[in-house]
Amino acid sequence: MIFDTLKNLPAYRNLAPQAVELLLEALPGFSADSPNGKTVLIEDKLFILIQRYNTRPVAESKVETHAEFADLQMLLDGSELIGYAPVEQLEELSAYDAAGDYALYEPAAEKVSMLKLQPGNFTVYLPGEGHMPGCGDGTPVVKAVIKIHKSLLN
Repeated sequence: MIFDTLKNLPAYRNLAPQAVELLLEALPGFSADSPNGKTVLIEDKLFILIQRYNTRPVAESKVETHAEFADLQMLLDGSELIGYAPVEQLEELSAYDAAGDYALYEPAAEKVSMLKLQPGNFTVYLPGEGHMPGCGDGTPVVKAVIKIHKSLLN
């Protein structure tokens, strides 16, 4: 798991060189006014999802993991809490769904570490790392979720 500011994104080129280069070119074109939807940078390997939603209480959230894709999550507007948890310590709620590339886990409050995500910073969750996005007090957010296929990771 990585938590950093967007100005430091170039420092992560070694993590996924091709993906980071394409993101550095593409991300300035996205803002809080960008429409919801998917922008493909590399077919089936790198894409940006723009999402709008209201945050939800931690008690109503679930921890998720992915096997095929890493998530780079950044807010374009608003503020949310996002959790990290080692899934080996959590109870599985739904087995891995290959079509959706996710599994869900029950968030045990004492095992989830929360971070405040706001415009200007980002988090990266590698395949298998448990994360719990979208937490908060019901406030609206605009978010970019960048999906990076594991074949692009070093």
